[in-house]
Amino acid sequence: LSRAPSNSPMNVAVIFIGGKDDREALAYAGRVAYHPGVKITVMRFLVDTDVESNVRKTSQQEEEMKLDDECFANFYEKQVAGGKASYMEKHLVNSAQAYSTLRSLEGQYGLFIVGRGGRVNSMLTAGMNDWEQCPELGPLGDILSGPNFSTTASVLIIQQHNPKGDPGGNADNEFSIM
Repeated sequence: LSRAPSNSPMNVAVIFIGGKDDREALAYAGRVAYHPGVKITVMRFLVDTDVESNVRKTSQQEEEMKLDDECFANFYEKQVAGGKASYMEKHLVNSAQAYSTLRSLEGQYGLFIVGRGGRVNSMLTAGMNDWEQCPELGPLGDILSGPNFSTTASVLIIQQHNPKGDPGGNADNEFSIM
């Protein structure tokens, strides 16, 4: 991250809904947080507890949520408690509220870091793919980089690489170009 000399740090927002790509984005943001010219704010979008209690979760979703919580606890301990990043939670009901929250961030940040995939079957992104213009960017990346989001911010979209589609990630250390 280099830019013209300035007394003010670059404001970077990390939007976290959950899932492996969002965890990878959070890990990357943890490394960026050590740059002295960067101010990181992590926003965790959570499904409102009143709504979430009415939804049955699969064991895979429960495991993903556990991994998300562990990842956040680690990030919080190292970055937030260490003064390298700030953290806020947004309790939302649906994708319309997630969209409005993203729109409210216009002009506040120079860079957005988001995971491409997010959590599978999340109520916070449900239906967003119906109006995606660039599905390869993921639901949040598409909104943040789309023509309806009038900002001059850059968007970094992170996708966790899984060699050869191996769910365990065991690919015998092979090199591949995508």
